[in-house]
Amino acid sequence: MSISRVDTVSIPVSDQNQALAFYRDMLGFELIRDHQADQHKRWIQLAPRGAETTISLVMPFGGMKAGSVQGLVVQTDDIHLTHDELSSRGVPLSEIVTLIGGRFATFADPDGNGWVLIEANTQMLA
Repeated sequence: MSISRVDTVSIPVSDQNQALAFYRDMLGFELIRDHQADQHKRWIQLAPRGAETTISLVMPFGGMKAGSVQGLVVQTDDIHLTHDELSSRGVPLSEIVTLIGGRFATFADPDGNGWVLIEANTQMLA
């Protein structure tokens, strides 16, 4: 098969400017592209520093609903440090939980799209 990786995950949001501020300013994702094709079509693409997979902040299309994406996982080397840093920026994180060989905390963007922050002690295989 010629599919080699996940390139971009679309995150449906109700307000692209608000979502951009959250992902760029609060989470610290790098802005890769912000292209306004016309007043109804805007492509915003971001990624954590050094990440291969990107996200796009999109207005809902094709049956999507803002806030409907759940369970996206991002990894950190030090969950306590990252948890403290993100909390100080106003990101509403859950408490850190330890299970299945790692430590986890969850958070959501302003629309309710759900994320998991993980510090894996060993390689976690799905």
